[in-house]
Amino acid sequence: MNTFKIRGGLGDSAVANTNVKLQDNLYLATNSQWLEKAKIPADRPLMDSFVELDTKIRKQILKNFDNFAFNKKKLPDLDNLDKAITLYKLTLDFDKRNADSAQPIKPDLQKLLSLSRFSDFNQNLAQLIKDAFSLPLYFYVDADMRNTSQNSLYFASPNSFLPDASAYKDPSSEELLNTFEKQSAKLLTLAGLSSEDSKQIATNAVRFDKKLAKHKKSQEEINDFASMYNAYSTQQFASSFEFLDIEQLLNSLFSKVPEKIIVIEPDYLKHINELVNPENFEELKSWILVKFVNSSADYLSEEFQKAAFPYKQAVEGVRELPSTEKQAYRIANRVFAEVIGIYYAQSYFGSTAKANVEQMINKMLETYKQRLQDNSWLSESTKNEALKKLDHITLKIGYPDKISDVYNDIQVSANKSLYENISAANKTWVQYSFNELYKPVDRTLWGPDVPANLINAFYDPTKNDITFPAAILQKPFL
Repeated sequence: MNTFKIRGGLGDSAVANTNVKLQDNLYLATNSQWLEKAKIPADRPLMDSFVELDTKIRKQILKNFDNFAFNKKKLPDLDNLDKAITLYKLTLDFDKRNADSAQPIKPDLQKLLSLSRFSDFNQNLAQLIKDAFSLPLYFYVDADMRNTSQNSLYFASPNSFLPDASAYKDPSSEELLNTFEKQSAKLLTLAGLSSEDSKQIATNAVRFDKKLAKHKKSQEEINDFASMYNAYSTQQFASSFEFLDIEQLLNSLFSKVPEKIIVIEPDYLKHINELVNPENFEELKSWILVKFVNSSADYLSEEFQKAAFPYKQAVEGVRELPSTEKQAYRIANRVFAEVIGIYYAQSYFGSTAKANVEQMINKMLETYKQRLQDNSWLSESTKNEALKKLDHITLKIGYPDKISDVYNDIQVSANKSLYENISAANKTWVQYSFNELYKPVDRTLWGPDVPANLINAFYDPTKNDITFPAAILQKPFL
């Protein structure tokens, strides 16, 4: 775990001291009272005002979810909230999850194990993508960064085992990867593979991951938005793959093959044939298997969850797993983010607060425009462009007026396992995303990454919109 020293004034001390004067150490004078009382929860890597507010919001929602789940309180009339509650109850049912053990993932595990040669992978690639498996090829649909009224198809590298590509250059990376390798072997054994096969697959997977990470952008590099936009014609993109039939793949995924594909990481595409090829198949397959068992563990038994904990513990420094209730909330929120966000906003924020904040921000924008017009040192062309941008900015305040239609298509069955429901939801999301390719961008939608119960606020330069979810529009941020 990283340790930081606070540098804020006289003595540069990090020790809380309520007697420190503002002029000597601004940080400690302002925060010492909080520092003396604050404690890092055992299931959290840190404590700050964001975590405190998140804890408050989670407790508010959880209290109501428990009442809804066990019929102590009537469900509000909100589309698809009943599905979120059913999923919440399934997550809480560890009697069933422990009894099922690895059984829920066996069909999908067998799909991957049955890929005996590279040609099998090539022929089944479209279905593997539709089934939402983590693969070395990652396609997604989003607004075109240079024409945000239209959607485009993007291609990027997948997430590596370590949190960031730059982490592989750190001396501690070998220790972390070793922890992840042992954890993965344990999970594969729990899933029914022999100890020997599990260890070999885990070793192969880490070897492949190191190769993959060499050609990934770091988070710092990804934040350079200009470098993310690299438009390839479909023919140019397909010709980059020596061993995969990309034209067949795109025909299988879309009703109409797109004319262009935006490549986020050209260096990854440049080296894709070094990673995805017949000679490398066993490592490639192992990487997919390891990704699968690690991502599935959250939805299986307590034994699986505990087996998947060491790596998280090593990376984040957390001391214990979240409680069952916290896990249930997190999983329901992961699948039904926008639905739960609307529920939170309607219950604890409301339309009056939304209108008040919108009015306040519009006044600020008018003041900003006036100051731009009165500015004496900017050129007229620069001022005009800035004013044009302000005129077209989209405000997302509190909560959206509508949410994605995808939630109507997600089905949750109390008669199926938690994993089966999550898997079905993931497949629905993939298909929904791909179906959006030839539809105009609906800028009134916020999407699942920005629910109203998210404690964040930001400006998106690719879409020229500013977002203030309901969750952050309260103390200590407002």
